Amino acid sequence: MYSGLSHVGVFSFLKIFLASCTLSFLKNGFRNDIYAGGNYSQKLQPFEGLSYIEEKPFLKTNDNNNTILLKLYKQDILSKNITTYYGQVVIGENSENKINVLYDTGSTEFWIPFENYKGPNFNNTHNIYKRTKSFKYKYDKKGLPSRLEVNYLSGKIIGFDGYDTVKLGRDLSVSHTNIAFATDIDIPLLEEFKWDGIVGLGFENEDSRKRGIKPFLDHLKDDRILTDRKLKNMFGYYINDTGGFITLGGIDNQFKRTPEEEIIWSPVSTEMGFWTKNRSVLCSIVILSISMLTTVDILGIRKETIPYMNERNEDNVIVKYEGFHDGGSKSIVDTGTFLIYAPKKTMDGYLKDLVLTSCEDKNKLPYIIFQLKGKKMKTLQSFTVIEIVLSPNDYVIEYIDQVKLTRECILGIQVDEKNEEDYINGWTLGQTFLKAYYTIFDKDNLQVGFVRSRKATHNRNNSHEMKTYVNIQEITERNNSRGKSGKGSISYNGPLGQTGNEK
Repeated sequence: MYSGLSHVGVFSFLKIFLASCTLSFLKNGFRNDIYAGGNYSQKLQPFEGLSYIEEKPFLKTNDNNNTILLKLYKQDILSKNITTYYGQVVIGENSENKINVLYDTGSTEFWIPFENYKGPNFNNTHNIYKRTKSFKYKYDKKGLPSRLEVNYLSGKIIGFDGYDTVKLGRDLSVSHTNIAFATDIDIPLLEEFKWDGIVGLGFENEDSRKRGIKPFLDHLKDDRILTDRKLKNMFGYYINDTGGFITLGGIDNQFKRTPEEEIIWSPVSTEMGFWTKNRSVLCSIVILSISMLTTVDILGIRKETIPYMNERNEDNVIVKYEGFHDGGSKSIVDTGTFLIYAPKKTMDGYLKDLVLTSCEDKNKLPYIIFQLKGKKMKTLQSFTVIEIVLSPNDYVIEYIDQVKLTRECILGIQVDEKNEEDYINGWTLGQTFLKAYYTIFDKDNLQVGFVRSRKATHNRNNSHEMKTYVNIQEITERNNSRGKSGKGSISYNGPLGQTGNEK
């Protein structure tokens, strides 16, 4: 649903907040990373953190993994019990402006506050762009500066389109980059955040085409910014309880749970145009327009409860493959959303028993297994089903109540009440999911990759450590149903154990 009030796609940075301002996962939570393991599980040595990476926002190329690291900082806003991650870019040919930004796969817009900004107190707490010698206006067909306006129920942003040089890392420069410069920011709630604007990492959409705006990823690709450095047109997103990194140009093995783990890939659906949909929630703020999106196919989900998980000594857990349960089809991976959002029919049906009344109930919750469509296998003339597992420790958010000073827990999976309006009947995999999986966005090959993340801290007492599960089941063209396996399936080797051939 588009709005005539807006010439810009939805700023999905607002999605980092929850529908009812639910609580964030604070640094000092009681997280215990326990994962069920299949027959190739292993214990890992305690990970002492990422202290060997210098504490600077711009890091030079990691030659061992052929990537450029862009540091992400974590901000906990205790007054509203929310968390956000942001980085920094330098704007101007002579590096005049340092701007904190939210990297968002859910929008195309590159937005920062302009020097003559007007609004309540925003410029007292934020970095404001000051015009440089490399700055240029973008003019419309009438020869006037191209204006834009974005409307929210609680306020609006007004500005214009222009260009300037953007620098990432120590020596990565992107000249003549399309930037939206905001001159009026009337959303008081944004004053508390340390980031000043957003870098949209989405694809071109209808709105950007009409305005003649080239998305930032297209700048990187068309100008050969990465490929001339023998880097790839891809980026990774890694976050943990202390911060994170954007891995620009490739895959960095240090952010995998173990370096030898394979990344599993799911093809991106290009029929709708973005990595993710623009789904924005800021308490009572509701965005009046949405943009097209690119999605991955979640064929279904299932759940498994592992009794006495913490008391088991063996690594193998035998489970029965149940086939697909409804989970929606077109689903999205979104760095601008905090929670995981499920289709209403799934939460009201198959997951209706996903209830949490206290932190002690977490041990009774099931493992949630997402069944994604994998890449087609040339040798088998079929596609695979990828199973990605979230344990209760992944999707239960623990925090300290700042008033009672008590340990509290909430579900990190919530119902998506707006899916019908947004024309999506699938899942939104936000930061709660992304903490568990180092996620790769591959623009050249139109695919998204997943691998278990290496944690900033590690619990020595955990007896089960789960690695990313790859290649679950072959689905041939003649057995492409959402039901049980048929003659076209191969042996099931699930993430929580193995069974033989399904009959």
